Amino acid sequence: MSATTFTLLLAGAANLLPALFFMFTALVGSNGMNSAQGGQLLGTLAVLLVLGWLAALWLARHLAHWGQARGWSTVASVAAASGGAVATFTVLALLSTLVALLWVGA
Repeated sequence: MSATTFTLLLAGAANLLPALFFMFTALVGSNGMNSAQGGQLLGTLAVLLVLGWLAALWLARHLAHWGQARGWSTVASVAAASGGAVATFTVLALLSTLVALLWVGA
């Protein structure tokens, strides 16, 4: 298995935990809303999280290639790429949650 493939698998799986956390946060945040607002919130957040997840995977792929091109070991490039992707996705998920909550007027 190449370093890029392993990085994508690791970053993709590791990003599921923040995604579940922020979806749960939005679900709790939609508790006092009517069904239309709650549906808008959860639908919007789901789309934004998927887009953020894809952006994080794109970043992980490019960071893994970048690390390998610099002569880093496979472990170092996978760790840097996966860590960077998870950190980026967590920030994007936090911003997406806040924007979605503000958009529906929570």
